[in-house]
Order: sequence, then C-alpha cells, then structure tokens
Amino acid sequence: MKLTRDCSVTSRQNRRKAKAVLSLDFARQVYRRSGAPIELGSILNFSRATSGMRVGESGEIETVAVDVLRRDHVLGSGVFRGVLFEPEATNLLSFSYDFNSQDWFGHWSKPNFSTGLAAPDGSNTGMGWNCADTTGGPDSLRGGLIAKDEGVTGTSTVSIWLRASAPVEMRFGQSDGNAKTINVTTVWQRFSYTETLPNAQGRVFVLSENSSVEIDIEIWGAQVEIGSEATTNIFTYGGASTRGADVAGLSGINGTFDVTLTYDDESLDRLEGQSISEGWWPVLRRKHLKHLQIA
Repeated sequence: MKLTRDCSVTSRQNRRKAKAVLSLDFARQVYRRSGAPIELGSILNFSRATSGMRVGESGEIETVAVDVLRRDHVLGSGVFRGVLFEPEATNLLSFSYDFNSQDWFGHWSKPNFSTGLAAPDGSNTGMGWNCADTTGGPDSLRGGLIAKDEGVTGTSTVSIWLRASAPVEMRFGQSDGNAKTINVTTVWQRFSYTETLPNAQGRVFVLSENSSVEIDIEIWGAQVEIGSEATTNIFTYGGASTRGADVAGLSGINGTFDVTLTYDDESLDRLEGQSISEGWWPVLRRKHLKHLQIA
C-alpha cells in the first residue's frame, strides 16, 4: 500500500489598497488625484460674486476679493479651521459700524461715542463709550443702542463684536423682553441672538449696560440677517448689503463613488454611492471643510 499526502499551502493575495480617486486636504494644502499631486484650480471651480470676510493666519479678520476661496482660521491664534462655504446673506442694518448714525437710537440714552478705535479686523473703525457716562433709565444708569425695523419677518439673527476694559454684564438681543445677559470681557468676542420677528417693539437690535463704573466698552460689526445663525461680517454704510454665496464644483470626475468629508470639529460624513458628474459638490453639514476624499 502506498500512502500519499498532498499538502498545499495557500495564502490570501496581498492586494494593495487602491489610491483615492481624489483627495483634497485643505489643512495641509495637499491635493492629489489618483495619488498624483495636482493644483487645486485644476479640479475645483469656485466663485463668489462679492468679497468676503475670513480670519487669516495672523488671527485677525480680513477681507478677501471676489472669487477667492476663504481659508478660515481661529480668531487670535490663527489655527486653521477649514475652507469656508457660506450661503448668500444680507446684513439688513444700514450702518454696521457707524453707531453715531441717526438710524441708531439710544437705549435708554444713546452713549457719547469715541471713534477711531482698533477693531477686530485691524482697522480703526471701532467705537466705544464709558459706562460711567450713561445716565438713562429709571435708575439713571443705563445706556446702549436700539435699531428698529418692523419689516423684518421670520427667523432672524443679530450679532455684534464687543470687548471692555474690565469684565462687565450687558443685555443683548432683539427686544427688551427676550434679551439675554452676556458677559463682555477684555478680549474681542462676537455675540449672537436668534429670535422670530417681528416682535412687539418692532426692534431688530437691543444692546445696553447698567453700570456706573469706569469701564470702557468697545463695539464693532453689528449685523442682522435672516436665518438661525450668524454668518461672517458684512459691512454696510448707508443701506443693507449682501455677500454672495460660496459656490464650488468639481471638474473632470465622473462616475459613482464613496465620498468622505472631514469638518472643522473632526466629525465625518460618509456619503456612499454618490453619482458624480461635472460641477458636482456635496451638501455640507458644517460650513468649514478640512478634507474631501473620493474613492
């Protein structure tokens, strides 16, 4: 009898992982198509009909020109947040930084403003007042600002940049009844408040303090816009002004692919089986995008 044994050893074929069809790493500014480096402009078409604001690498707010993609950063530190994509928005206030304008009313008494102060964008368009100089209201201590517009309807968001020479509490919102208490510090902060308009007072902006202490309050960049969040600042001087939408589209990619999006908070969206053709762009869950991959 002849015994035979047939032993064979097989192993799983070691397959190299396919390179992504497209990788747009906005954080590192490294852009690749099928693993090969490319220029961003060769694959991404972008437009915006107006200039727009962003925070630059210096940590200061700055203006970028029409059709320029906005790389946005954290105010002060200059840490990269992502490429900024915002819808069209309109600042409904006629004067976003000239609070001496007759369009702005006093609450209870209008402060006597100092002008030419350093603003968050590095300009000298900031204004301010001293709390000890305001004398309005039942206690003769209150002062601030009101803007009126009975024509604004629906969900609206008001925003303002503030800082003070010492911490101070203020009231901020769109009407007396629903205004909230905010804590203004020695560092520029942007405060926002959302309300459904019109309200019983026909107001769209209310800001006041109630202190007799020698504290200087600095103010800049008032904005009222339709929607539930504040978008980047839109300057106005003499009338409402609109910032165009950031519009993007991919060029030269066609087929069905899986797409991964990485946002500023490092959260991910995985979009499977996307049918991509000329001009395609994903619907973004957040407005800051750090990375897009198509595989």
